[in-house]
Amino acid sequence: MQRKKEKNNNNRPNPIRAFFSETPYAQINSYLAGIVVLVFIYSGIFPPTGTSHPIHSLYTDPVASTGLSRAFSSIIRGNLTLAQNFNPFALRIFLFFLIQLFLRLIFNFVLFHQYLSKKLLLFADVLLSVLLFLWAFFNLIHYQLTMVLE
Repeated sequence: MQRKKEKNNNNRPNPIRAFFSETPYAQINSYLAGIVVLVFIYSGIFPPTGTSHPIHSLYTDPVASTGLSRAFSSIIRGNLTLAQNFNPFALRIFLFFLIQLFLRLIFNFVLFHQYLSKKLLLFADVLLSVLLFLWAFFNLIHYQLTMVLE
């Protein structure tokens, strides 16, 4: 009789698995969080100095994003001064990705526990993400447009 109870307990659906399989928003959040983690891992693997970065710039002229990978590598290692030297826009962009990582986890948690409606959560996500994007990338975009228009 005991074995039969154990067997029935194993057949119950996993609520977390069901949540992710039935909620595309949660899947997208998880994928985005995974991509951010991979960017951080990439930044941690390759040192900011030297020639070991596997992805080199395609441009011969400096652009607004020049040195961004090296700056991320410096930030991961805690060297903010070196990161600033590689790219003055890197810290805001890095913070954008770091905050997005936490937002993806928080929004999935809130959605799973149904603390807010899906509609309100999606609205908050879009609003926060757009504002955060503008804060993080405005200076870089402005600088690049200024360079192009000169």
